[in-house]
Amino acid sequence: MLEALIYAATFSLTVATAVPSAYGSSITAPAKVPRIVSSVQFPQSRWKIVRHTFRLQIPQESNPLSQLTISVPAGLTVKNKSKIGVFDQSGRQVDTNVSVDGSKVTLTFPTPVNPGTELKIAMRDVKISGVTNAWLYKVHARLVGINADLPIGFARFRFYR
Repeated sequence: MLEALIYAATFSLTVATAVPSAYGSSITAPAKVPRIVSSVQFPQSRWKIVRHTFRLQIPQESNPLSQLTISVPAGLTVKNKSKIGVFDQSGRQVDTNVSVDGSKVTLTFPTPVNPGTELKIAMRDVKISGVTNAWLYKVHARLVGINADLPIGFARFRFYR
């Protein structure tokens, strides 16, 4: 009886380890649309007014960026357009026309942003009125030559207690 149990356990463990736990493949095609590469909230605590900053990378194979639309989630308020700044990877401010319409922030670039650039979008004085551990801003981009808003992902802000 004990011998049969040992054989069954050995067989079960062998079968379980022989099956791969996950299948994956690398992406070999170059990216053609901008993507969000990082996001951070300062301070990372339950303060009522914070700064949300995220980085957006425009790949070499992309068309130039002409506009960004950021949907502000319920529970957050972004009112003051003068408190929103856009900077390139060297820290220089990028010429941007900012408009805030309710829960939508639109960043229009009079001179389109060239491929190969990484932008830092900093929204200061974001007022928190909701309760959650993570905020998701939906971000859309408009590229030169494409007359549509392309969804490029979510800027996710988490904080820890």
